[in-house]
Amino acid sequence: MTEQSPPPRRPAPRAGVLVTGASGTVGRAVVDALAAAGETVVAGMRDPRAWIAEGARRASGTATGQQPGGPGSARPGAGHGTGQQPGGPGSARPGTTPVGGKPLRAPNQKPYRNPAHKPGSLPATSAPHRTVGRPAAAGPGRAGGASAAGHAVDGSGTTVRAFDFADRGTWARALAGVDRVFLTLPPTVGDVGRTLIPFIDQAMEESGVRQIVFLSAPGARFDNRSPHHLVEQYLKRTRTPYTILRPNVIMQTLSTRYRDDIRLRDEIVLPAANAKAAFVDANDVGRAAARVLTAPGHLRKVYFLAGEQAVGFAQVAQLLTEVLGRPVRYTATTEAEYRELAAKQGATPPDIAAQTAWYRAMRRRLVGFPNRSIRRLADRPATTLRDFVEEHRQTWL
Repeated sequence: MTEQSPPPRRPAPRAGVLVTGASGTVGRAVVDALAAAGETVVAGMRDPRAWIAEGARRASGTATGQQPGGPGSARPGAGHGTGQQPGGPGSARPGTTPVGGKPLRAPNQKPYRNPAHKPGSLPATSAPHRTVGRPAAAGPGRAGGASAAGHAVDGSGTTVRAFDFADRGTWARALAGVDRVFLTLPPTVGDVGRTLIPFIDQAMEESGVRQIVFLSAPGARFDNRSPHHLVEQYLKRTRTPYTILRPNVIMQTLSTRYRDDIRLRDEIVLPAANAKAAFVDANDVGRAAARVLTAPGHLRKVYFLAGEQAVGFAQVAQLLTEVLGRPVRYTATTEAEYRELAAKQGATPPDIAAQTAWYRAMRRRLVGFPNRSIRRLADRPATTLRDFVEEHRQTWL
């Protein structure tokens, strides 16, 4: 009697990437780039309904070019494939597990336990575990399908899960099935000791995450009081397998945060004096993030992501004048005046503090250094500011 061989085992599904802040400008760009690279993506956000509504608008052809995070955000372009290379010493190949079944990562040993990390100390503020699943195949004329619960999802097949740094009840569900995390600091979060830091602990100690890519800020290393600095230092001190991205001024701030100033008042009012910045497109940042999340050799590295030209806001105003066909002016203001104006416009205190620190760093000439990091990581030149303004011209009309 011939012994039958057992049926072949199906390969284990590839672990995915959790993108926090996925409804924001940079977060959406990261999701798009990862999806274009064929990665399994989990988009974490406080309100998945905004993402679903945006996906429906895109599918119907009525989208305005705006992202869920705000009007006129990053354009929904897909990133180029990242192409993996053989891993070197100490590098982790995405989607693999070493012998023994344990994630390939350094132990998350800590010299001290953050006193703010008290599991269960924060009350749940929203319904935990709300998930929008991967869609069925898209039908004719549709960009996405629907989950069993009837929720529409965009055609990339991205899984959308409710996630809130202030609600620990959402963390485990958001981390399920992922081994990499793209970590952002929301403008509403000021106390990272009660939010991002305990989330890092849970991701590493309980969920087996083997890489955290943190979106920081260029001036973080010079301001030891900034939340970005505190998170960077925690990642380094605890031997977490991190990659830190420090993008320069994001071009999309012109089409989101300062859109109405330009469109309605023909003015940019900032406490930047005559400092320059190497503006970078959020979509270029998304492609760079996808590369470091999918290719080996990027653990415990810090990348300054910038455009290849440095310009001041007076030059930005001149460029807008040329493209829009009407005069746009730049007015340098003081920090106090900027804080007052931002508060009147509804900005949160943590966001105002972060933006003020940004422009202080600009005045100190800490962010005006162009480089070719985008060209190296994304295999393409960085988007120029003129190209961005011309492409988004309708935003300011």
